[in-house]
Amino acid sequence: MDYKPRAYSIIFARSLYALNWFDIAPALKYISVDLNINVIEIGLVTTSFYIGLALFQLVGGSLAHRIGNLVVSITGLTILGVSGILSGLSRNFIELATFRFTAGAGSALFFSPALGIISDIVPVDRYGSYVSIYNGAFSFGAGTGIFAFGYLDTVSGWRLSLVIGGLLLLIADAAMFLMIRKENTRVRRPMSELIAAAKKAAIWILPVLTVGSAISETIMGQLFVYYLEEYRHFSAITASAAGSFFLFVGLPGGFISAYIIRRYSKRVQVTSLLAVMGIIFFLVPFEGNIVEILITLFAFSVLSIYGFSYLYMEASIINRSAVSFSLSIVNFVQMMISSAIPYLYTYAIYSISVNVGWYLLGIISLVPALFLMGMKLQ
Repeated sequence: MDYKPRAYSIIFARSLYALNWFDIAPALKYISVDLNINVIEIGLVTTSFYIGLALFQLVGGSLAHRIGNLVVSITGLTILGVSGILSGLSRNFIELATFRFTAGAGSALFFSPALGIISDIVPVDRYGSYVSIYNGAFSFGAGTGIFAFGYLDTVSGWRLSLVIGGLLLLIADAAMFLMIRKENTRVRRPMSELIAAAKKAAIWILPVLTVGSAISETIMGQLFVYYLEEYRHFSAITASAAGSFFLFVGLPGGFISAYIIRRYSKRVQVTSLLAVMGIIFFLVPFEGNIVEILITLFAFSVLSIYGFSYLYMEASIINRSAVSFSLSIVNFVQMMISSAIPYLYTYAIYSISVNVGWYLLGIISLVPALFLMGMKLQ
């Protein structure tokens, strides 16, 4: 069989994988009322997903090293799909937080192994193009999860929306398995190279200094719709459309950030652009209309992709013998930080004010980026 249908079965699953990340975002307003949970608990529900995502990043890489990419990626999609369904059936805060945790764990098991399968399927000279499409599918699926499912929430309710999202993913999971079940997913790297990668200090520090990208993706993707509805009093449809815009812009934003990083990748330039992203957080409370909000979302989308691109590029250079595992480490570090951000943000809103929540995000993003100038990567 030609490699294209097999590769696109993975990419299609990737889009529905992203949908199950973000279809809960427009539902948070309804969930808070239905389950009688406050804004801090909303933050904890979001945080629980990222804790699962962070804790199982390295687990996924290790399991794939032992038993192969296909088994781990299919298992991850199955866990994510079932968790999406169970999230829709949750009766209280504890159940919802638990199923969002397992959804995050399943997500972590899919990402790196799926890229490994693509590397086995497609020709070497086409791999970069398919990785770009793979990442673009995430933006498309995430945007669909917020916009289309934001509308579905108003028609059928949040519970059925989450159940439908989980079922769609399980269908894509089965299709992916049928398409690539005969693929050879052998492991090609010895454990000693993984240990060597983990000993590189820079691989652990760099994701902290560029954490603004992860914060932007987490807050703008997961909680910005809730912010617009609850604190800016936008309608559910308008808020979902704005949230989707941030993600849909990721498609052209990837090309824009690629253009930027080819021309502005010196340390001072990277620091400056990441600092700009941190400063924008301080400006969010002062947005006066939907146009200013969309401009802010566009800037966040492009700059966050730029930050991720720089991080992954440098991580690949730091240890060329174990690139995939190096990337799993930087993802692990950023996801650990991201897992705490929704709680800190919502706690600041609940305890002090909504403006302080945005200022806190700005500080956490801006200050580490300033230390990038003095860091030795090798």
